[in-house]
Amino acid sequence: METLRYVLLVFHLFGFAAIMGGLFYQLRGKDPVTGGYMVSSAVVQLVTGAGLIWTRATLDLPIPHAKMGVKLALDVLVAVVALVGMRNKQAWAFYGVGVLTAAATVVAVAWK
Repeated sequence: METLRYVLLVFHLFGFAAIMGGLFYQLRGKDPVTGGYMVSSAVVQLVTGAGLIWTRATLDLPIPHAKMGVKLALDVLVAVVALVGMRNKQAWAFYGVGVLTAAATVVAVAWK
């Protein structure tokens, strides 16, 4: 079960890297747009995040419920904003995905 937790953690980080890497790459262009990769990466974030909580519960590790609730809310917002941005092709959604992903990362790293 511990191995599964680490595999989920790696894929969770891959989802973060795909969102932020694509965001930084597109900032070089003139018209950044929210792509399908952001939506699929946000879904990866949601699924692996839920899996990480499940494995922590299974292994009887402590679960900071308030932190996980905030992370879940931010991850859902990232997915929704990415989906809206992909369909409507609006710049605010592109930047919103970046800001929300960065906020989720700060919560994950700084909140103990």
